[in-house]
Order: sequence, then C-alpha cells, then structure tokens
Amino acid sequence: MTEENNSAKTVYRRVVIPEEAKKKFLVGNTPPFLGKTFELTPGAAFTIGREEGKSLQLPSSMVSRSHAKVELQDGRCILTDTESSNGTFANGERLPPNEPYLLSHKDVIKFDTYEFIFIDTAVGDIWQTLKPLSREGSQIVSFYSPKGGTGITTIIVNLAHYLATKADKKVVVVDLDLRFGDVLTFLKGKSGQTIIEAIGESDITPENIQKFIHKGGDFDYLAAPKKTELAELINPNHIKSILWSLEANYDFVLVDLQAVIDDITINTWELSNMIYLVGQPEIGHLIAARRVIEIMNQFKYPDSKFKLIMNKVGRTGSIAAEEIKAFLKKEIVTLPYAPDDAILTSNGGEMLMAEKGSSPLTVGIANLARTMIGEEVVVQEDGGIFAKLKSLLGM
Repeated sequence: MTEENNSAKTVYRRVVIPEEAKKKFLVGNTPPFLGKTFELTPGAAFTIGREEGKSLQLPSSMVSRSHAKVELQDGRCILTDTESSNGTFANGERLPPNEPYLLSHKDVIKFDTYEFIFIDTAVGDIWQTLKPLSREGSQIVSFYSPKGGTGITTIIVNLAHYLATKADKKVVVVDLDLRFGDVLTFLKGKSGQTIIEAIGESDITPENIQKFIHKGGDFDYLAAPKKTELAELINPNHIKSILWSLEANYDFVLVDLQAVIDDITINTWELSNMIYLVGQPEIGHLIAARRVIEIMNQFKYPDSKFKLIMNKVGRTGSIAAEEIKAFLKKEIVTLPYAPDDAILTSNGGEMLMAEKGSSPLTVGIANLARTMIGEEVVVQEDGGIFAKLKSLLGM
C-alpha cells in the first residue's frame, strides 16, 4: 500500500475500544471484502481457503482448499501457510510453507488477489490507523428497504443506465426481490432464464452465469423467479456464488433486495461494498430505517459501508430533509418527489436519463451515480433542495 492512495480515502466510524478489550483483526483491502473486519480470537484457528466452512472463504481457483491459518497465541498472531499451491504473501514476500510468521500491526497479507490488513488495536485504534482503502475494481452495491413502495427498482435501473451510458461502466442488475421482483417488468423484458435456472448449475462460475443474463439495453440483468414459491429453492450459498461470479464480469453489480431481513439479505449485505438503505419521508419509514441502522451497527459496519437514501422528498405534508437527518442521526442522500417522471420507468419501462434529462429526479440519480464513481456532483442553481446535494452526497 502506498501513501499516494489518499485520493480514494474511505471514512470510518471511529470506535473507542477500552484497554481491557483490545482486539486483533484482518480487514479486507480489496473487493469483495473491502472494509470488512474479521476478528481474530483465542482458541480455534482462523482458517483461510477456497472450501466451504473456512473462517474466510475466498472464491478463487488460485486459492487452495486449505490455504493458510492464523492462530492467536499468548497475545500474538501467528500466520502459517498450510502448503498452498500459489502461496501466502506478507508485505510482498512469499511465506515458506508451514513456517510460522509473527504478524505485526498494519502488515499487508495477500492470498491470490485478495488483500487484507492486520490491525492490532493494542497498538492503534482500528479506524484511525487503517490506511485509505482503494475503491478500484468491481463493486457490489445493494439497495434495501424494510418497507415497500420506496422506488428502489426505479432508482436502480436508471442508475444502471447512467453508469453504463455516461460513465462507460459494465453494469448488471440482480433482482433479489425473490418473491415479487419486477425488474423484468420495468424493463419490458421477455420471459426467459431466471435466477432459478442459474442455481440449477452444478457449479456457478463467471463463465456459465452469462447464460442466464438478460440484455436490458445498455446494461444486463438477472431476473427474479417467475413464481413466488420458487424463492424457497434459493439459499445464501447460491447468492454468494452468483454475486462473486458476476463481480468477475462487471464493474458494478447492483442488487435489488427484498424487504425481509433473512439469511439471503444478510449474506448480500456482507458481500456488498456498499449498502443503500432506502426510505420515504414518512414517520413509519423513518422508524423502520432507525431499526435497520441499529442492526447494521450491531454488525459493526463502518459508516463507509452503508448510506441512506430518502426518496420522494418534498411531497406535500412529508417530513423535511433536515428533520430526517436529526431523527436518524445520519447524513442522507435525497431524491425529490417527482411522480410524473418516476412513472415513466415503473409503468412505461423508459429511462429517465433518456426521456427527461433535466428532471430533478434525473439529476438526483445522476449525482448518486457520480458519487459511486468518485466524481463531483452537479448542483442546480435554483437554490432549492438540490443546492444541498453536494454536501449531502459528498459524505
């Protein structure tokens, strides 16, 4: 890692850890584990490898089934390569197999292309001492709402269109609203292969997943099951294989999640580089959003991993953006109430970017896309709610 990486700075929630509770972590420094923390604890070894059941499972044929292990002994962390085929690297040097290596604070460990930083909080606070993490490479971005009607699908498909046409990114949308997903309907797609056919593969790979992908004009998508009851056939391991396989082929994997918090939702969150929690400026939505924020805090997600989108802001009688921020105690991205524009996608299958380029909703979604690729947002001159977008989106 180099100091020049400051342009890709990631902001973390500072966690103050009491002296008696100092801990040790591996922190992901490359997708799909970027920013994810793995606590190392005394007792059982922390195992790394390609096979199911490892403490850290890495989806690569270049990683051995049983690749390496980390053991906490007398307060020290020992890394050992367990005779892997392609080696374990510490600070750029390949470790001899079966020879213990004593980890030091901020050591950089690599297995194939997957990089992790060792953090010893007895030496320094985890969020203060982490170097900025690179945002290069493919990203899995999931969109979740505990309530329906928030406009997630409209946001996602227009976002995909912008990333593909304006930012020249390769984008796929994954419809994980497994019972009632309507990405296919929104895009006026033809019935065909879905995620159900994809999980029928004995081994889901970056190559064979393409057989089940629909073309949505400028971007691709994987459709939800045709029948509600088929959702029961899909498990978290299927989702893991699908998302990892798609990540190998696309710059952005945008995931439309179902409203429930189940194993599939949680596993998708874990795999995501970014989670957008979407709501509306109504008290029921805000209470639900606060409960989800509490859950994400329990998972110890840093602020850089999840953000809030409030859609339909400015509707008569709804709660103002500043009040929402005060209630949720978190910065928000706002999208304006524009029902006549949104219905172009939800009912007509049209992209706002193409049909209404000057719509405030178009500008809001475009600004959301710009923040995802590290560009400056566009601030409208009218002094209204979009005059605040630069500060809101630049958190």
